[in-house]
Amino acid sequence: MIEIPPPNSCTSELANLLQKHGAGKQCYALSFNGDIDGKELLLLTVLKHAVDYGFPSLIVCIPNKLAYFEAEQVYGPPPRYILKR
Repeated sequence: MIEIPPPNSCTSELANLLQKHGAGKQCYALSFNGDIDGKELLLLTVLKHAVDYGFPSLIVCIPNKLAYFEAEQVYGPPPRYILKR
C-alpha cells in the first residue's frame, strides 16, 4: 500500500501515476458512486467520478496486482492509496 501524498486530487495526474505502475486504459470500479459502481470503464472517467466524491472507491486496474483506493472524506482531503502486489 503506497500513500499518495497531497496535493493529490488531479485526476489526470492520478491516472498518469497509475499508468506508471502498469495500469491500462480500462479499469473496474467498486464505489459508493452508482454512476461507476460495478462497471468497467476508462480509467480517467472512473477517476473523475471517484476523486473527491466523499465516499470510498476501489478502482481495480490490474486484477490481483494494482488498484487505487480512495477512503471516505472526514476532514480535509481523503486518504488516497495505490495498492500494488
